[in-house]
Amino acid sequence: MKAEELKQKFEEAGYEVWLKEREEGIKVKTKRVSVWIKVDRDAIRDAVEHFIEVSDVYPHFSIISASDEGDNVELNYHFTMGFGKLHEEYSVNFKVAIPKSDLVIKSITDMVPAVIYSEREIREMMGVEFDGLQDKRHMFLTKDFPDGVYPWRRDETAPKGTNKLYETWKEGAE
Repeated sequence: MKAEELKQKFEEAGYEVWLKEREEGIKVKTKRVSVWIKVDRDAIRDAVEHFIEVSDVYPHFSIISASDEGDNVELNYHFTMGFGKLHEEYSVNFKVAIPKSDLVIKSITDMVPAVIYSEREIREMMGVEFDGLQDKRHMFLTKDFPDGVYPWRRDETAPKGTNKLYETWKEGAE
């Protein structure tokens, strides 16, 4: 299934969808396509289920990325279609905004088991609770790491007194 076909199937199901194209390569230029799908947090399971149903092959899960966007935490669920097929691969990305006032989203580990590691990591580093996630052990932080402190956040829940690499550029700019 081509990216344009997948885009159409999600649009028909009522989702906001867009394609991004970029060129990469030095000697041989290759066009890469990404499908982006905006999903309400309450519909993530429906969106992934629809994705699995309409796909001609089982989607390859890559990772869930997370970013602190002020009042929201944005999760991007990254999948690949045509995995391993030269010049046929494209990414499929579900973009979900979760308000910091209620950082809960349903887990999809029962649908896509490989997601467990990303959900555990984001729970630990961003404070997002995944409803239905069975294994809530820390992956990176120590057992005695303080509750309510999330290393990837940029707000009051971020670790205090650390030298944040993304802020060190300010010192040299003055």
